[in-house]
Amino acid sequence: MIDLKDLIVYFCDDMINIVYQNKVIQKKLASIKQGLVVDRASFMESFLSILKKEKIRSKLFGDKIYIVKDAYFTARDLFYLESLFTELGFIKVIYLDIYDYFSPDYTYIGVFEDYVVFYLDEPVFLSLTYFKDFPKLINYFQEYYQDYVVLFGTNNLIPQIKSNLVDLYYIDNYQNFISDSLLKVKKYDL
Repeated sequence: MIDLKDLIVYFCDDMINIVYQNKVIQKKLASIKQGLVVDRASFMESFLSILKKEKIRSKLFGDKIYIVKDAYFTARDLFYLESLFTELGFIKVIYLDIYDYFSPDYTYIGVFEDYVVFYLDEPVFLSLTYFKDFPKLINYFQEYYQDYVVLFGTNNLIPQIKSNLVDLYYIDNYQNFISDSLLKVKKYDL
């Protein structure tokens, strides 16, 4: 069970989302790229600065931190994050699976600023630098979808994405879908 005083961290784009005491703190960090920490020292410094600025106090021993494990994270990414947060003083790192925030009846596609994640049985991560025809990408994977395909993410163009072969829907709060879901989990202790 998640306590209201525990930290939950969710990475996307070049942002860190920290859920703490019924609020979401979003910060853009140069040390994060495509939802992954790419500069350890800079990230640690920035993270501690955020904790200090937001007056989030942590005990020396016994603190735990929850990290939303995105589908495209590898075992190496998880080990890296665990060692990073352990070095920051968190005694326990607990991963929350992003699939737990999705309905099993829908297929979800995360459309972010410069990458896209198809949340299928096996997740597909693609850089939008190389794949620019998004409707064609959506159509390519259509045989793996559930009846409904739901778009979410930080990309402002989500409401404009259309497909001739697949019915697409997007969540009203598509930019904050995961963070809002984390708030509900904390609030109701689900």
